[in-house]
Amino acid sequence: MSKHQVIFVPGLAADGRLWQPVIDRLSDIVEPTIARCSGTSIADFADEILADAPDKFVIAGISMGGYVALEVALRGDTRLAGAALVNTNARPASPLQLQRSTTFLEDAKRGLFDTVADKLGEIVAGGKAELATLAAAMTRTVGRDGYLRQQQAVLDRLDQRSKLRQIAVPALVIAGDEDRISAPSLANEIARSVPGAELEIFPCGHLSTVEVPEMVAASLRDWLSRRVEVAA
Repeated sequence: MSKHQVIFVPGLAADGRLWQPVIDRLSDIVEPTIARCSGTSIADFADEILADAPDKFVIAGISMGGYVALEVALRGDTRLAGAALVNTNARPASPLQLQRSTTFLEDAKRGLFDTVADKLGEIVAGGKAELATLAAAMTRTVGRDGYLRQQQAVLDRLDQRSKLRQIAVPALVIAGDEDRISAPSLANEIARSVPGAELEIFPCGHLSTVEVPEMVAASLRDWLSRRVEVAA
């Protein structure tokens, strides 16, 4: 049986572990690829993905990965069959995000990367110790240089709200009702603007793919079966 070719894009300073619980639950219908995001901007990350993408693919991005997925969807590449946008938003960095992330960048550059990894883990985990440990471990795996590149890319991201109506592929938007980084209202903003987009809000924080992987996987499975054709 043919499978959906899905490119999974992790969040800031994260790796495939952020998507693995979902991938495991979709192994019968999905052929996964984990994006690297080794450039210096969201546009660079999209370029990397499109350079290696198969003839037909779906992109699924969480948090920073959602910014990348939006950028890919807005390119209008005919190979793209659908986009899943998870715990993300279409807005530029807020003043608070700019201030906090700039401090993290400066700390990482002056030898405090381990401290930054721990603080970043605590923020994205929303007070859940096990998730904070996982997030910090992924940040350390990505490494200082990778973190610096990705964090700057996130800070420099564009406001995509006015372009959302240009997206011409099926879109699934997933949010967490306890997400304090990308609130459900921001997911709703995307879903209202992208033609035909579907919205799911789950009982979780910012890391839905590891907090409620069974819900995310079930939503993706249903959406893929209804909205996205499998390549022959």
